[in-house]
Amino acid sequence: MAEFNGKVALVVDDEQDNIDFISQILEDHGFETFSAKNGKDALEKASGRRPDIVFLDLMMPGQSGLAFFNQFKRQEGFRQVPVIVVSGASKVTGVDMKSYLCDDSHAAAKKKVVGVDAKPDAYVEKPVDPQVLIETVKKVLA
Repeated sequence: MAEFNGKVALVVDDEQDNIDFISQILEDHGFETFSAKNGKDALEKASGRRPDIVFLDLMMPGQSGLAFFNQFKRQEGFRQVPVIVVSGASKVTGVDMKSYLCDDSHAAAKKKVVGVDAKPDAYVEKPVDPQVLIETVKKVLA
């Protein structure tokens, strides 16, 4: 099950259990992973080691996932790096975050919130189902 050999993933989440769980799923499928616990740390680590894909929580202390996404996608070297949001924000906020962040509707409002003309490549709701995560990765990297 090493279909992603040679690919490097950055997992950004403030909870170590989530980092460990997502990283293990990815490593079982051939990814090499590294992690950060907030957006600021993630930007620093990504600058030192360019990921092929990013898995991003939204609600984190220090710098939120949206703030990270905004800064990340503004940098020339990262504009084409896919980002999969992995969050429980829909359950907490009652907002369908997958539709809000990933669909083309609400473009003007989204640009105000996200700050760039980019959108995440996919959204996976927590708790993470390993099969859903890997199927999402396959679609995004296809």
